[in-house]
Amino acid sequence: MSYRDAHVHLAAGAVDLSGLDLRSVASVEDVALAVRGATQAREDGALIRGWGFRGHLRELDALEGLAPRHPVVLARADGHAAWLNAAAREAFGRAGAPPVVEEEALEALRARLPAPSPAERAAAVRARMDELVALGVGAVDDMVDRDGPDLYARLRDRGELRIAVGLWLPAVLTETDARAIRRAFPPDDPRVAVRGIKIFLDGTLRSRTAALHRPYADDPGNDGRLRAPAPELRGAIAQWAEGGWPVALHAIGDRAVTLALDALEPLPAPRFGAHRIEHAQVVRREDLPRFGAAGIVASLQPGHWTDDQPWIGERLRERPEVIVHPLGSLARAGASIAIGSDWPVGSWDPRGVLAAAADPSRGEEAVSAADASAWYTSGPR
Repeated sequence: MSYRDAHVHLAAGAVDLSGLDLRSVASVEDVALAVRGATQAREDGALIRGWGFRGHLRELDALEGLAPRHPVVLARADGHAAWLNAAAREAFGRAGAPPVVEEEALEALRARLPAPSPAERAAAVRARMDELVALGVGAVDDMVDRDGPDLYARLRDRGELRIAVGLWLPAVLTETDARAIRRAFPPDDPRVAVRGIKIFLDGTLRSRTAALHRPYADDPGNDGRLRAPAPELRGAIAQWAEGGWPVALHAIGDRAVTLALDALEPLPAPRFGAHRIEHAQVVRREDLPRFGAAGIVASLQPGHWTDDQPWIGERLRERPEVIVHPLGSLARAGASIAIGSDWPVGSWDPRGVLAAAADPSRGEEAVSAADASAWYTSGPR
């Protein structure tokens, strides 16, 4: 059996993890050891990057004096925030600013970081493809950055592509550029194919930036935030969809999911593939049947339910009007479902992904092992 992971960040994540891999780091002291080791291996002024810290980023303030001659940028495990030491804030035009950057500010920062060479990027992805093949994963949908298509062209042309890849292109591209990429990777290509366009609507529950209809229980003045005003987001979605493109909308909070459904329902069906809502971690009960009725795919990551258990109750508490991490509910409501891991945010080991989907402790949101396996092998494209 060959698995298809419907949501990864392979090209970008492989590069991120070529720095310090902090996903299994247990304490700030362990982060300090990793940073100290990196300073000894790099010249003064060289950037130190890390990815995957699972604690509170402000805990990293304790590292401020550890690497005064090296810019240090350490990203949180959800990929939506990062901590910068004073040298990094100075180097990247944020002198005097707080050490933590989130969401759009982080995206702007990433664009300014020194880029690895094409050969370095290719080597990082080759190593991760070997890992996927060993796990029995034969295909992924990659939510790529601007450089992703060129990277996959390089791997394909060199005969180094060991898995099939579907590309969801970033909405920052112009439609002219996106069409050129689609011509290079047509939707019916069995090795590398453009699937559609990825658009962010909100942030994450961990950072309290996922857009909710009601404020966070542990932050009563905050109901999250949309990436842009709702009319602007609807306009961007409509522009791509009316051009025949499938769109995949990152929508985690119930307010973002409602906006995604409101925006997609009146739009024409794509010329190829299907529109998708990525994550859908909090969904109003009344919105559940809208997925199936409109032919919108729910692209879900069961492992996030497991990862969120230590803190999700604090964020939301009792909300009878919503389902948190719906899986069984969406299936019963008639939604088409695709399953993924969101690697490197979550593990892409199929055993863990499938176990999380069928975990009896999920109650009514657990699904059968047979259904989970079907969605993870031949789910909708």
